[in-house]
Amino acid sequence: ARREFFHLIRDLPADDLKAAAVLAQRWDWPDQAIFTLAKSGYWDDLELRFPLLHQDLVRAEAQASGLDASWIYAILRQESAFNPRAISHAGAVGLMQLMPATAAATARRLELPKPSRADLYDPVNNVALGSSYLASVQRRFDGHPVLAAAAYNAGPHRVAQWLPSEPVAADLWVATIPFRETRGYVRRVLAYRVIYDHRLGRDIEPLSTTMRPIGRGPHLDTFGAHSP
Repeated sequence: ARREFFHLIRDLPADDLKAAAVLAQRWDWPDQAIFTLAKSGYWDDLELRFPLLHQDLVRAEAQASGLDASWIYAILRQESAFNPRAISHAGAVGLMQLMPATAAATARRLELPKPSRADLYDPVNNVALGSSYLASVQRRFDGHPVLAAAAYNAGPHRVAQWLPSEPVAADLWVATIPFRETRGYVRRVLAYRVIYDHRLGRDIEPLSTTMRPIGRGPHLDTFGAHSP
């Protein structure tokens, strides 16, 4: 069905693509709605582009992990576009695109049974483990959202290697991330977080207030420099 839908929309004009995106949403294909609307070049329908699915689950895991719901939603949107069956070329699985080894380590830290691959397709399991892992990398990097987003994508060990010895502006650090995929990932997730603050009716916090300078802290296990 997905292949047929892709074939049908391939040569549609923009207005018909918008209609197809609405149909995809009605058919419970949020990822197809997102991608089809993007193909049309129309960016202003935030309800289609940034759906609020699994609200009870996301709120519960936000409370359990200490994360903002908008932060979890931004990762969900970027990682899988809300397709619970998504699989990456690297083998990451489900809504928050967890590598099986990462999911197993997170479950072990939470004293939960090791999840099977089938378990990771379940939104409840995936969002619980993904949120806990996101919270752990955010804590590791002194609560810095830029570093946490980069670590979720590229791994915390790589991010630790990329930290400058002297503090630099966060936007400059993002622009110099060695991996092009991670550079784009961080930019999108930070933007999506602000959009989801709006979608959830929260006070919108400007990026400038959260993107404090980045550098190694005074201790080896402290990252993310604080502004004077």
